[in-house]
Amino acid sequence: MSGTTHWEPAVRFEILNEAARGAIHAAALEILESTGCLVESERGLELLRRAGAKAEGSRVRLGARLVEKALATAPRNITIGDREGRPAMELGGRRVYFGTGSDCIFTRDLETGERRKARRQDIVDFALVSEKLESISFVMSMGLPADVPGERLDFEEFAAMVLATRKPLVFTALSVPGLDRIRRISEAAAPSPAEHAARPHLVLYAEPVSPLKHIGLSVEKLLYCAERGLPVTYSPGSMGGGTIPITCAGAVAVSVAEILSGLVIHQLVRPGAPFIFGGAIGVLDMSTMVNAYGPPEAPQWGTALAEMGAGYGLPTWSTAGCSDAKLFDGQAAAESALTVAWAALGGANLVHDVGYLESGLTSSLPLLVASDELIAVVRRMAGPVRLSRESLAIEAMSRVGPGGNFLADEHTLEHFREEHWFARLADRRNFQGWLEAGGADYGERCRARARELLREPHEGQAGPEVARRVQAILDEG
Repeated sequence: MSGTTHWEPAVRFEILNEAARGAIHAAALEILESTGCLVESERGLELLRRAGAKAEGSRVRLGARLVEKALATAPRNITIGDREGRPAMELGGRRVYFGTGSDCIFTRDLETGERRKARRQDIVDFALVSEKLESISFVMSMGLPADVPGERLDFEEFAAMVLATRKPLVFTALSVPGLDRIRRISEAAAPSPAEHAARPHLVLYAEPVSPLKHIGLSVEKLLYCAERGLPVTYSPGSMGGGTIPITCAGAVAVSVAEILSGLVIHQLVRPGAPFIFGGAIGVLDMSTMVNAYGPPEAPQWGTALAEMGAGYGLPTWSTAGCSDAKLFDGQAAAESALTVAWAALGGANLVHDVGYLESGLTSSLPLLVASDELIAVVRRMAGPVRLSRESLAIEAMSRVGPGGNFLADEHTLEHFREEHWFARLADRRNFQGWLEAGGADYGERCRARARELLREPHEGQAGPEVARRVQAILDEG
């Protein structure tokens, strides 16, 4: 299994300096105290009232004391395991992990190129391919299967993924009963309940409703995860200029207020329960009215939001490897590369949506395969420079001398494999070599690689006993 390497960039930047983070934090606290938020859950309201929050009906105003207390109890690091109980991701600090996205209505058929409704088999195929991709560390469903009854979508999606890959899973839940069944499926696939509890291999993706609204289902999912110690990321599904302000500072401040108010509710249930600070902000394109993924504002605002989470010392969530393009084309590759580089250098922990087309409506196996290699490129570019007398090549330079070359020197032979990054999809042959190899363009090579990965043996698939236990839970009705 690939994709479990702990990596953090040697190169880093920051959008928000300490003063900017302080100003946004102060603005978020003022929003929570003066404007407040809606909490449409009696259990959530009761928790907040008992803690001292001011509630008028479902409108709740939170003071800074509650926020600071929640920030003090939330864990700084979260260990996520794989299906077999091994540590797979250490969330926290600037360690970066990339993964797919969830719940696309459509997919681009790998063989025909047709834009069609997603099916259950597509979820399986994305999980099988993701298992083999070196730079993909976690898996989300990538589809809403049209051939699965609506009331079974969430746990059928999860079962399809958990049987196809050992990698950690990030999932959505349509209801609390569905969430409970997903938890039981996850435990059934794990080596033991104790190992599952120590290193759960699943993370719930939940959302408030922007602006500043916690619907009953969102709160109940937060409470369920907190009570059982299941990791949850609480990420606003917002649109700059639509559901939140059009300015970067305003968009981030409102998003911070939404996440922090969710954190308060979560930590009131069980202080120390694992919580991931959501960090992805969409942009409502004023010329098309589309919630766009590719414009420069989206990675800038999302990274700024992730920086706020990191400033609080919390594990963080972001998005990259996606595009507004309708096909896997030059725009898709360019937007994937730019967003991947930005997310990696920004240092968010969990970065999802790799392989999205059409602003999150359509999934693409070729884009996923291409983005896997683009992530590897960025990791190489942003990695550390090894410094030693051997790497400084002083003796080698003495041997080669002025006017010589290093092609025949032993220093090159000893180090080129570790110093040079070798592409599988990008072509670096001369024209004649490329032509003799078939003359395939980049898109054709990515599609061929996806087909190849699907044909290969799938070692990450669960064994018959795990499949039997999972099927028993699915058969409950």
